[in-house]
Amino acid sequence: MRSKAFLSTIILVVSSQVTNAQFQNGVDDIWQYIENIQVISENKEPAHASFTSFTTVVNSQKKGATEAKYYQNLDGTWKFNWVRAPKDRPLTFMNPAESVADWDDIKVPANWEVEGFGIPIYENHQYEFSDFNAPVSDEMKFVDRIYPANPGQVPHDYNPVGSYRRDFELAEDWDGNQIFLHIGAMKSGGFLWVNGAYVGYSQGSKLPAEFDVTEYVKTGKNTVALQIHRWTDGSYLECQDFWRISGIERSVYLYAQPKTRIQDFEVVSTLDGAYLDGVFELSVDLKNHSAKAQKIKVAYSLIDAQGNKIKEGLSAVSMDGEGKVTTDFSSTVENVKQWSAEYPNLYTLQIDLQDKKGNTLEATSRKIGFRSVEIKKGLLLINGVRVTLKGVNTQENDPETGHVMSEELIMTDIRLWKENNINAVRLSHYPRGRRFYELCDEYGLYVVDEANIESHGMYYGKYSLAKKADWENSHVDRMTRMVARDKNHPSVVIWSMGNEAGNGVNFYAGYNAIKAMDKSKRPVQYERPYKDNDGSLFDMDWDTDIIVPQYPSPARFEQVGQTQTDRPYIPSEYAHAMGNSTGNFQDYWDIIEKYDNLQGGFIWDWVDQSIWDTDENWERFYAYGGDYGEGMPSDNSFLNNGIVFPDRKAQPALFEVKKAHEFINFKSQGINRQNELRVLVENLYDFTDLDQFDFAAEVKADGKVLKSISLDDFKVEMHTGKLIRLPLDGVDFSPNTEYFLEINAVTKTASNILPKGFEVAHEQIALENKFKAEKIALDKGTALSIVEDELSIIVANEVLTILFDKAKGQITSYQFEGAELLMDGNGPKPNFWRPPTDNDLGSRMTTRNIEWKKASLFASVTSIKTIQKESNQVDVEIDYSLPGVETTMSSNYSILGNGVIHIVNELGATEYPADLPRFGMRLQLPKKYDQFTYYGRGPWENYQDRKASAFIDLYESTVAEQYVPYVRPQENGNRTDVRWAALKSSNGSGLMIATDDRLRGLGISALHMPNEAFDLTAGLDYGGETPVAAKYVLAGASPANPSKHINDIKEQDLVQLNIDMLQRGVAGDNSWGARPQQQYQIKGNKIQQYGFFLIPFTNGNLDNLIKKGKGYLN
Repeated sequence: MRSKAFLSTIILVVSSQVTNAQFQNGVDDIWQYIENIQVISENKEPAHASFTSFTTVVNSQKKGATEAKYYQNLDGTWKFNWVRAPKDRPLTFMNPAESVADWDDIKVPANWEVEGFGIPIYENHQYEFSDFNAPVSDEMKFVDRIYPANPGQVPHDYNPVGSYRRDFELAEDWDGNQIFLHIGAMKSGGFLWVNGAYVGYSQGSKLPAEFDVTEYVKTGKNTVALQIHRWTDGSYLECQDFWRISGIERSVYLYAQPKTRIQDFEVVSTLDGAYLDGVFELSVDLKNHSAKAQKIKVAYSLIDAQGNKIKEGLSAVSMDGEGKVTTDFSSTVENVKQWSAEYPNLYTLQIDLQDKKGNTLEATSRKIGFRSVEIKKGLLLINGVRVTLKGVNTQENDPETGHVMSEELIMTDIRLWKENNINAVRLSHYPRGRRFYELCDEYGLYVVDEANIESHGMYYGKYSLAKKADWENSHVDRMTRMVARDKNHPSVVIWSMGNEAGNGVNFYAGYNAIKAMDKSKRPVQYERPYKDNDGSLFDMDWDTDIIVPQYPSPARFEQVGQTQTDRPYIPSEYAHAMGNSTGNFQDYWDIIEKYDNLQGGFIWDWVDQSIWDTDENWERFYAYGGDYGEGMPSDNSFLNNGIVFPDRKAQPALFEVKKAHEFINFKSQGINRQNELRVLVENLYDFTDLDQFDFAAEVKADGKVLKSISLDDFKVEMHTGKLIRLPLDGVDFSPNTEYFLEINAVTKTASNILPKGFEVAHEQIALENKFKAEKIALDKGTALSIVEDELSIIVANEVLTILFDKAKGQITSYQFEGAELLMDGNGPKPNFWRPPTDNDLGSRMTTRNIEWKKASLFASVTSIKTIQKESNQVDVEIDYSLPGVETTMSSNYSILGNGVIHIVNELGATEYPADLPRFGMRLQLPKKYDQFTYYGRGPWENYQDRKASAFIDLYESTVAEQYVPYVRPQENGNRTDVRWAALKSSNGSGLMIATDDRLRGLGISALHMPNEAFDLTAGLDYGGETPVAAKYVLAGASPANPSKHINDIKEQDLVQLNIDMLQRGVAGDNSWGARPQQQYQIKGNKIQQYGFFLIPFTNGNLDNLIKKGKGYLN
């Protein structure tokens, strides 16, 4: 440390020299830093493995990193100044004598924009500072219309600068040590001063920047100052699909080490060729900061989970003054406890740096795991076993704080991953903070560690920065610093060089550099190594060890699986989960499980990335692109692609992912002559025998358990199966009743994260041959009268009055026992349209399928006739003409004297090529019918291509609970395979809907909002180029709004009921063109028909509803 007098001299010199308007101490020209691709740092320490220096061995083993004696956290409140352009930045604020009392306060860590300084911008693949669609600066020029003309250049007129300052006290006992300042992450580039003296510069925003500040600090009060620029030339490699926001995103702290210190260490902890013994190698890099030669000792010990010291070593080392030296150790650990995601066994590595007398100078410890990672014969092996990566892409996102995540929230993610059969994460698209890896080591997750590189805005052709040799250092530095820091984590099983940055010389150099650095020889992947000439999945360039494409369809998985590939196939991104999505996910996994070279994939992505904001009424909502600023670049809500909401509440898709990812399959093999259900139990775990789980089964019907079946323990080795037999005797199989067997597996003992009894897999098997149809004689009620005129038809008796509007072809009143069942005359009407999901918008449903909405809005009645079939049965037959699709539909209403209406709809074939968004009817009930009971798939929302996790059962809920608050409102709340559903009021009366085809069932949704609330517009004009013909302009329809938010959705005084044959699937391949798979589309080129019953009731207790539902279940 320097003396106070020396530092005072520096401050005086700085103060006297501030004559040039843009001069800052130690920084003559900021543009030589922030626009110079050859300057990526100055005076920054080399990257090294994460570790904490302690003064004693005991403390290194028992205390956390923040409890070390020479650790001082600088998080908290800093003084802060924000300006829009660099020319306006403060120039002398780093001088301790200059007051910053009138500056704002800001939290560290925090993103400026989330704290109210500047504008959050969301972009997908354009540079937010150089977007040809919405330029923020006239200084930025383009070539070939879309490409930034001068890569490395950033705006001068609009490039916000944040200046930070705070004081801290340094205790006297820090003197004599080497002192470092650690900045966990700052975006995009920043300068550091301590006590007015310039220390250094760093960019590369997602790895630590560490500076040796020994010569700048003093005992007592010190002042640290930072000045961070929102955009630097480094921003050209940070064009990721997230919020583009700035600031200090991880912790800032000081730490100290002795003058002779551990600078770095690398552990190789793999397995021998037989995968039995551990291969241990340790290299410790030492640095002597004193001018005097030193004789020291390095000791290590390896300690197992029980605290037993199983290996140790000692090496005497001589060091020159100001010298460096590396000392190596090696050993074999017999019958080592292997690390895997299923069994994250860890050992403690203790390193003790001693003086020549054996006194501890410095001690540190690190949890390590023994595991091997290799590729053999085109397969990824961990510990010699072919593994499957059931992964998600994940980033730092907290809706309260932006890109600043607490350890508590990190643990929430990890717990959810483990609970939902997610065993791998790809760090898209940058390395995380140290603690994340430690927790993945501890709880067991396979990590793809990805360099902070994405130059998407330059795309992949001749302008790609991957092909520009002068950008090599910028690329390779980000890769190698990541490897240097994270090399000792067993959870890191694959290195990724980046994302969506083209391919070329810089990735060739990066691949070679990583291979040369990493003694553990992990695989290296990159998602875009397509060759320039005839690029193909089957002939990827040499700079990837794994085929990791993006967004393959199930058919592509199948195609690859049917071939012999030279590398594993593990898509880095697939199943784009934007909004109401993740369709055909089970289909993906049915295919993956068939082929060895298909070894999983990484869903895009884990969490919706919206952030909380508040509207003018102080109501909170999730904000997304375009919600901030005027004329700013934006890709709208495209950042909401998660299977959990921003606050980590589960979306329905999460349950489907857990089901498809299950490591245990239960496959029915039919019922044998002994009345036993044969079930093939398949073990898909890589390291766990099924004797580690408890199994149970039960036979259910009508929501009740009729028989519980206990299963004895049984062993099923990994990657094998076993047939079990489950007795069905003792169950009284009644007519007109569906029976199901449900079987599940739960943890037998608690792990370090999952409790005992936690369900890891379950299945429902329909006992279809136990269903015996028996005709039930129905009392059709008393005689019905018909009153008909030019305008209406009234069908009535003493308990029932039904009014048809002949012009509309619609029931406008449905009264039973004196109660009106319809809201404002909105009885059943044909409906072929749904509010577009994000995938629907991406596949242009609002253009390609729009005639189905026209048919819904403007269907016209061509005929309506009444037939008295029996005294207590009246049929009303209605024919519609459907414009746009140019076909017809007929609806036949059979009205019974007991109040029941049987409706059969038939849709004629059309030459209109687009599939139907849905085929159904919609109606509205008064809001008082808000109790929702149904027998179908649940309990969560499901669709025909996302229902594997939703079992058929009896569910009781409310209409309000059916709403799924997708960040951008859209179609939601559907239930499939519904046999019957009942909406009732508090007095027990209501309306039941029952299918007339038990095996097909119905699609049902019931919400307190009309369908239009979730649509962009009630009309036909979605802002396309083709104008809507005048006769099809819907009066009162608002302009299309693609940017609705959850605070736009309000409950209304109604129940919107949709009764569908089916909806198209929600799809799930991608959100920019992919439609639902063919088998999940409703084709218009053939006749479609379905029917259902409307059944009013006055006594809606559960037993009565079940009995009533069965009466129409044949």
